Order: sequence, then structure tokens, then C-alpha cells
Amino acid sequence: MMNLVRSLLFVLLILGAQVVVRAKPVEYCIHTSAESGPTVAVIGYAAEAEPAGVYAASQIVNWDVSRGSLVVLLQGNERPLIHEQQQSRLGDQSRWANSVQEVLDQVKPDLVIQLSESFDAKSIIHEANGATIFGSGNRPQLQKQLNAMASAAQTAGGAEEPLWKLVLLNESDAAYPTISIVSSSKDPKKRRLWLRTRQQRAAVHSLLFQLKMRPESASADDMMPQQQEKGRIRLAIYQGPGAVSSSGHDPVWIQQSLKTFPEFQTALIGPAEIQSGGLSQFDVLLIGGGLSNRQSKGLGPEGRAAVVQFVKAGGGYVGICAGMFLASSDSDLHLHLLPIDVSGSSGIGKVQLDFEADAELRVKGSHPAKFSGGPVAVRKMNEADESVKILAYFRTEPKDRKSKKKLTDTPAIVCGNHGKGRVFLFSPHCERYPGPRTAFYNALRWAGKSELPKD
Repeated sequence: MMNLVRSLLFVLLILGAQVVVRAKPVEYCIHTSAESGPTVAVIGYAAEAEPAGVYAASQIVNWDVSRGSLVVLLQGNERPLIHEQQQSRLGDQSRWANSVQEVLDQVKPDLVIQLSESFDAKSIIHEANGATIFGSGNRPQLQKQLNAMASAAQTAGGAEEPLWKLVLLNESDAAYPTISIVSSSKDPKKRRLWLRTRQQRAAVHSLLFQLKMRPESASADDMMPQQQEKGRIRLAIYQGPGAVSSSGHDPVWIQQSLKTFPEFQTALIGPAEIQSGGLSQFDVLLIGGGLSNRQSKGLGPEGRAAVVQFVKAGGGYVGICAGMFLASSDSDLHLHLLPIDVSGSSGIGKVQLDFEADAELRVKGSHPAKFSGGPVAVRKMNEADESVKILAYFRTEPKDRKSKKKLTDTPAIVCGNHGKGRVFLFSPHCERYPGPRTAFYNALRWAGKSELPKD
């Protein structure tokens, strides 16, 4: 009897292992134009270093094609982590397959484009593969196409970008002609994820444009669906200079924390994309903690003007800590989104907030929050101005207070309108522990003119 039980357990273990192995780790989506043309497969890999390839592919999936078919795939883990569920990264129309090869055999592409990253640039260290475009197969004009792709990636990276190289591989037996675009994650604090993702998009856009698969009006900086989908908020999260908070939180952290809310379609955005009109694809811009003077300098006059115009035309703006400084009206280098004056403080610690924001946030009463040197002494520039609404007050001081300026009984959170747009500003950090994070999530919804949850 014991042997029979052991045998049954062994069979169950084998079946369980097969279930894990058969999990479908590859998400893909197919866009087909009414006009016939080539089929191009774009595969985003989280390989060797950082995930720019995956980020780029999840944005390229929103591109329109003017002819042929565009197939976008995300390569996942062959054995997904037990604490993670399969979550869609390519939208509601995506499908799942057991392997990349399974999809390629189905669509039979004329060309495969692989997107990944390496730890450094090949032009700097031979063992690395970054800032390189590899090409294989007997495609006509392959050298010309690769040159244009490398030039596009180089331009998208800016003046300090490592030199991009071309490598032609002799792999005539490959099932499909393949181009591999490998960005470099060297110095990721300086060359942020938004920038490396932009390089990947620029190279792919260059090739598709050469193949006449992208409309004349299309841009490499297209990241989102052009039209807002019902129940969705297209959220741009600023990741340019000055965007890392004093506690070391990168905007990627905020983006990851929003993954459990399908209503938020997020993308990291940098100064170059803002300056080129990229905000037109979004409903809300979020600028979080960091250094407002560096944020302002990074955006430059053109970027600051683009943000103001975006909000004036109806876009939403949510600023946290440095993002609140940036939105104020007390400096020519600020955005003047709300007529408020603020001062700085170097205090850090937990504070108590008193909310009266049921209509805007569905939050009332006393709640703890993290304060980290945010704006203090917030005041309306005209006390009679009713365009600015105070939603929460500080009721305590941070434990580590290094400034004589007091927080107690001064405004902590305000909101208002600028033109047709909505502006929501936090001095404390309600987006992370101890919260209240509901205030942060509902601020994004309010700024995006979306209906707030009733609970």
C-alpha cells in the first residue's frame, strides 16, 4: 500500500512539473494592415542586464502599421516565479504561446527584430554587446538599413551616447533574417531607462519607416494608444534629471507599484520626449520626488512650456514633493500651474495629516504619511483666490526636523485647475508607506478626470 501511495505521489509530482513547464511565458500581439506588405516580428527580451527591450516592445505594440503585419512578443521566464501571475503587458488583444519559436512558426516573418540590453557598450569594452546592432541573413540592403537604425539610436541617445557599432553575422542557415538591437545599460543613473527605451524604439521605427510600414505622421516617440480607451488613464511618469527622491526611490518604483491597477497605462518619459510633443499621447503627467531645480533645468524652457501647454489644454498634472515645488509660482524656473508660494525644508520623518478630501480623494480624517524635505509654508499667493483648494493639513512635525519652519497646521496637499487641466500637489509622500496610498491613486484618477471608486 505504501509503495502505491509513493507511486501516485511521484506521478502527481511529474504532472505538476509538466504544468509548470507548459506555462505559456510568451505574450504576443499581431497588428495587420489592410494593405499587403512584409511581416516583421519584434521581440522584447529582459536579457543580460536591464529591461529596456521589454519596455520598448510594450510601447511599440501601440504603433499603427500602414502595410503588412507587425508582430510584437515579450519573452518571459520559462518557469514563471511562483509569486508572480501572468500579467498582460501588451494590452487586451494579446495572446499567449509556449515559446517564441511557436509564434514565429505561426506568423512566418520576413524579418525578426530582437530588443535587449548589455552591461556596457561594445565600442568601450569588447566583451560587452551594448550600443550595437547585429544583423544576419541574406536581406537586400541590409547594410543600409542597419546604418540608418544605428544613426537613429545614436541620435535618440543624445550627445553623450557611446558610439553605436554594426556587426554583420554570417548565419545563412537561420530560419528568419534577424536584427538584434542591444542598448547599453552603462551608467544607468545618468542614462536612464526612458532614454535607453527611446533608443530601442528609434531603431525599430527607422527600419519600419524604410519598409514603408509606418505612416508619414508616425514618430519614434509614439508610446501610447492615440485615443484614450474607456476606463483607462494614460500616465506619463517623469524620469529625467532630478527624478530620484531623497530616499533613493526611482520613478520605476512608482510605475511598478501601479502594475496591479490595469486602468493605468504607464510609460517613463524624459525631457527629449516632452520637448518633442510626447505628452499629447497622455492624460496625466506625474513628476515625483527629487530635486526640482534639476528637474526644471532638465526640462529646459521648451520642456517647461510643453508641460504648461499640456495642462492648459486639458491634461492632468500630479506633483509630489519636488514635483510640487516645480508646479508652484514663486520662481521663473517653476511652472506656475497653481498660484501658490512654497518654502523648502530639510526635515524627514513620519507626520500626521488631517484630510478633508472626500470629493477629490475619498479620504477623510487623520492619516500618517512620510515627509522628506518637501514644500512647507504653502500659501495661496492671493488668500481670496478660490481656484486653489486645500485638501489636507500637517498636524505634527517630522522627528528629524532640521529647519525652524513649522509644518503643523499648514497646508500639505492642494489641488486646482490650470486652464482646462487639473493639478494635484502633494508635499508629503502618500505614494508609499505609510500612505495613505488611496490618496495618491485617487489623485491620479482625479487629475485624469476619471471616476473615483466608490469604496
